Amino acid sequence: MRNTLPMLTTTTKKSFLALTALLAIVLASCSTPQQGTMTKVRIAYLPNVHGLPLYLALEKGYFTDEGLDVDLVKFEAPNQAIDALLSNQVDVGGGVASGIIAVSESKKPNSIKIISLQGGTEEFRNEALVVKTDSAINSFADLKGKKLGHLPGIQWQTVAKLLLARNGLIAGKDTTLVDLAFSTQVPALASGQIDALLAIEPSPTIAEGKGIGKVIVKSPTLQYIASPFYGGAAAITTKLIAEQPEVAAKILHVFKKATDEVAANPNAARPYLKNYTPLDDELIKKVPLLLYKTYDELEEKDIAALQAFYDMFAEYEIINEKIDARSLIYAPSR
Repeated sequence: MRNTLPMLTTTTKKSFLALTALLAIVLASCSTPQQGTMTKVRIAYLPNVHGLPLYLALEKGYFTDEGLDVDLVKFEAPNQAIDALLSNQVDVGGGVASGIIAVSESKKPNSIKIISLQGGTEEFRNEALVVKTDSAINSFADLKGKKLGHLPGIQWQTVAKLLLARNGLIAGKDTTLVDLAFSTQVPALASGQIDALLAIEPSPTIAEGKGIGKVIVKSPTLQYIASPFYGGAAAITTKLIAEQPEVAAKILHVFKKATDEVAANPNAARPYLKNYTPLDDELIKKVPLLLYKTYDELEEKDIAALQAFYDMFAEYEIINEKIDARSLIYAPSR
């Protein structure tokens, strides 16, 4: 059959090739619209329930939607995550220890700002005192001569000292305190390395779910420190706020969106604990969630509760003078 297509001249061929190349570039840019504009953000987290808004935001692509490429860094101890923030190794912390932020303020002022809080109430369990299922220990008072495990770092060490003191015991004299990273807590209880565990979620739920332990005191911090008790926080470095305000604004927007979503429908958010915590599908259905609030939702009672928690560090001379809790909460004008 005779070819009826017109012959291309040299000039026409060049124009056609140029147009084809341009079209290829346009199509490539359309297929990957954000690759050239993504901003790297380093976020620290601990494998706890406090970080649920962060996990949801990651899984739903909220950071990507804002042009943010997240480098997620996992820590097993609260003090390690705060140290990373203080040294600017990370830009943001999700579900980190709010108490250590206060301690860091006394040593390196105006380095970190809290953008959301996570804590316990009578409805939401933040932490629990857990013992083995066959243990005769029924209260903090029964811990005389025993070993009590807790998360490493000054926050939970000080909380443990206070709870023991309020029950007539002296840490280090009557009761031995043992630092335990998340992944070692339940195994330490199971093996008898410790007699009891003061732990935040999900460790109590894992201990119960595996038949290793039982909760004997739910949320003791509510009785002895503050109610609500905000043991966790999401935080951002002031360096990022000052040097990249547009990026900081995007991060704030993502945390606000995700936190509001978790607060509106906690049970729908539960599945996002998978892959970020040691919880399996069955335990995810059972683990107690928390009260989640962003900086712009905090009421006076929330600030007062955080202040009561921070005053504990002055009481135990961890810091030389009291830290103003309000000054650590992010505000657009600061």
